[in-house]
Amino acid sequence: MFKVGKVSYLNTVPLFYRFEDIMIELVEGEPSYLVSLLRDGKIHAGIVSSVEYLFNRSQYRVVPGLCVASKQRICSVLLFSKRPMLEIKRVYLTPASLTSKILCKHLLEDVYKLKPEYVESRESADALLLIGDDALYEKRLGRFEYVYDLAEEWHKVYGLPFVFALFLVRKDADPSLDKLIEELALKSIKAFYEDFAQGRVEVEGFSRDELKDYFYHCIDYFLDEEKERSLELFGSLAYNHR
Repeated sequence: MFKVGKVSYLNTVPLFYRFEDIMIELVEGEPSYLVSLLRDGKIHAGIVSSVEYLFNRSQYRVVPGLCVASKQRICSVLLFSKRPMLEIKRVYLTPASLTSKILCKHLLEDVYKLKPEYVESRESADALLLIGDDALYEKRLGRFEYVYDLAEEWHKVYGLPFVFALFLVRKDADPSLDKLIEELALKSIKAFYEDFAQGRVEVEGFSRDELKDYFYHCIDYFLDEEKERSLELFGSLAYNHR
């Protein structure tokens, strides 16, 4: 039995839509939690933060062709702010993410030349980095005057999509797991989009219009050459913010 990590967010629904096999046990959790399980060998593989691969390449194999990336915007990795970007002073970074936190620091410090204070409390911050469903729900509430999509900010600077997560397999896991994950994920994505087009997909808490925008205009699941270039570029920049 292989244990495979699944992020408990809307963005992984297509990847796991028909992800069923007698050899697979799914383990759900936030991205940072799944990374810790993968490092400790408590799961064999998982869809996890891309920086885990960039910082620890020798420990993993990447399942080819699969990722969680943006097209131009990502819609669920958002910096909510009471101030314009260049006036941000204190930032709360969600502990749920590894990649998004480093991306946020790169954009604020290296691109916009800010020197923000990173705080532990949301209440003391004038900007909040939230990811996944938390970001989608907060945006719906409309409580912040300024909302910055971090993938869109990356695209403005580099003209590339951003890779937030990869399917990683521990190198000590059976090599057959890579192919099994690839087959199940591709089958799942195909079935999800076919069913969605036929109006057969519903996700509690989200309208069809919200789902259509998210899955057709924000998220991309295929790791191509352009995304690989973006991933390597991010890897060269990320070390300053480990």
